[in-house]
Parts: sequence; structure tokens; C-alpha cells
Amino acid sequence: MKVHLVNTFYPPWRGGAETYTRSLAENLSRLGHEVHVTVAHPPTSPGRYTHDGLTVTRLRSIGMFYGVPVTPRLIQHLVKVDADVLHVNFPNPYNAAMGALASRIRRIPAVLTWHNDLPPVTRLAGVVVRVHDGVIAPLYLEEYDAIITTTNVYAKDSKNLKRYRWKTRTILNGVDCERFRPDIDAEDLRENLNLGDSKTVLFVGALTKWHRYKGLDNLLRAFSSLRGANVKLLVVGGGDLEPEYEAIARELEIRGRVVFVGEVPDSLLPKYYAISDMLVLPSKDRSEGFGLTILEANASGIPAIASAVGGIPGILVDGENGILVPPNDPVSLAEAIRKLADDDDYRMNMGKRSRELALEHDWRKVAGETERLYIEMLGSAGNRC
Repeated sequence: MKVHLVNTFYPPWRGGAETYTRSLAENLSRLGHEVHVTVAHPPTSPGRYTHDGLTVTRLRSIGMFYGVPVTPRLIQHLVKVDADVLHVNFPNPYNAAMGALASRIRRIPAVLTWHNDLPPVTRLAGVVVRVHDGVIAPLYLEEYDAIITTTNVYAKDSKNLKRYRWKTRTILNGVDCERFRPDIDAEDLRENLNLGDSKTVLFVGALTKWHRYKGLDNLLRAFSSLRGANVKLLVVGGGDLEPEYEAIARELEIRGRVVFVGEVPDSLLPKYYAISDMLVLPSKDRSEGFGLTILEANASGIPAIASAVGGIPGILVDGENGILVPPNDPVSLAEAIRKLADDDDYRMNMGKRSRELALEHDWRKVAGETERLYIEMLGSAGNRC
């Protein structure tokens, strides 16, 4: 089967949809399918590249609108692809619309993965979201043969998908349980970061205005109330808001207990989980479509603390693989951190259960479910793969 995936970016750009696209592409390729990927060019140059046996076309972007790149040649590129299935990722309205148009022109069965609704991060963005949700989205959603949601939360609650539940399928996100695992030796990294014997709290996420919903500011405020506790915070990720978060840490007088690591290579990311005792994902609203870092933490054998918003309750079971807290509540966040930091047995037992849950979401299983959906689509369209 020839599968063509379309996403906003591709690694080394870090993001949940980017990890999803790469992982799905790699695992579909291992299943014997011919897989091609089309994305915008940042952070590399435009061109055609080979990554781990996959062909990735990086189209030139001429700028950004609503946080996503505009690639004028996308439709011209997509109407020429040789594919049995076109698979597009949202949230990127431009890509979703161009994918739908290409599907209609070429009569190629198409599937859309709806990672999350568009976040209204500013007042102007709120206007854009209303126009998109009310006018634009219905036009392209009609064209897709199937819609994937990565949690049942969005399948049930998204107003955009309400009319299309009949063709919506929940296929939970996946994690590479070989790459993220509890037995990784990372003592050298722990020494380099001077963590000593402190309990280590990990945050992984982009530090940009489009990712304010990740709630790092609330985590810093929670940390400020943990005075006397032997805990340190590792912040992995970079972006234009990094100086702002560093300023908050200084203002709260916790800068000495917070390590801003910046961007790290994908190859080193498992080590940061390995030296941590827990992950915290303090997301503020339903812009958090899944929370892939939760699965990465669980696969690494550590529990997660996360807000009960968006798709997070669909993957984090309170008391099993982590602790759910109310959103925008630094007090509850601090209490949960203290609870895991103070009780080693409780934390370690939860970590073992977390690993067991993660194994149920290994990417090989997710790719297999996605493959079966493709076959169903092709069968409905009267095609043969």
C-alpha cells in the first residue's frame, strides 16, 4: 500500500503531531508499506530528504499564519502524488483543506487525524477560530473518508466533529517502548546537570506563545510553594518565551532549583526521562489534545501529574499511571508533586503500573490499527491495496 502523510513539520522539529507522523510513518514502513511524508521546510532547508528509509518532502514556507506555515506549492504537490491513501494531520487548517481538495481532485481516499481543536490563544485568534469552526472546517471535513481522534474525549466532545461521528474512529496515540524504557543508564547526564540526590520533576514542551496552554507558568508557581522540599525542576524545550519563564523563576526566587535545558536532540530525550522521578504536564485547557509526554514518561517507568483537561483524562488514570489535578491550580499541583516526592514506594509502584500501561500503547499496535482503517477505507472505495 502506498501511504502519503501530510503534517505541519517533521523532526527535528519537536511536537506531538510531529512525533505522531514520524512514528506512524516508520511503523507503517516496517509493516511493508511504501510511505512518503510532506511537510513545511523549517527547521531545515526545502528539498527531498531520506530519513531512516522514509522519503520526506519539505516544501518551502513563505510565512506563518495562526502559528502554522503557509506552503503555496502544497496543492500542486499533492495532486501529483502516487498514493493509495492520503493521511493528513490537524491542527493545521491549511493542510487539512489542501488535503481534502487533493483527495477530491485525485479521488484518493483520505483520512484526517484530529489531534485537537484550534486553540484561541489571543483575541484575534479567537475570531479566526470561530470563522474556521463555523465556516471553513465543515467544507473540508465532508471530504475525508475517515477521521481519527487520538482520545475518546475529542471524539465525544469536539463540536467540530459532532456531525461526523459516523466516520470518526478513536485510535489512541502510541509510544516507542524500546526507545523509552526504565533501564536506560543516564547517570552521566544526572551528574552533568548537578541534580545530586534531589527528586527530579520533568517538564517537556515548546516554550512558545502557541504553547502557553502547556501551563509552565503554573508549574513554576507550584514549585515556589515547595520550599524545603528536596526537588528540582528540569524544563526541556525552547522557544521565544524562555526568557519570560526564566524571569518568572527569578521573581519567585526558585531560579536555583529550576534547570532550563533548552532544546535537546531526540536521541537524548529518553535520558531526561530516565533521570526524572515524575513528569508534570500542567495544561490549562482543551488545547491539549492528548499529552504524548505522559506516555513517554510511563514507558520510562515514571508516573505523570497532569491537568484534567482536553484529551489527558483519556490516557491518564488517576492513581494508576499518575495523578490528575484541576487545571490552573498551582496549589493542587504542588500537593501532587509533594505526594510523589515524599513517598518513594507509592511513586515507584505507580511507575511500574505506568510501564505496563505504556506497553499496551506501543506504536506497533497503533500502526496496525491504522493499517486496518486504511484497508476498510479502500474496501469502501472499491479499491484494492
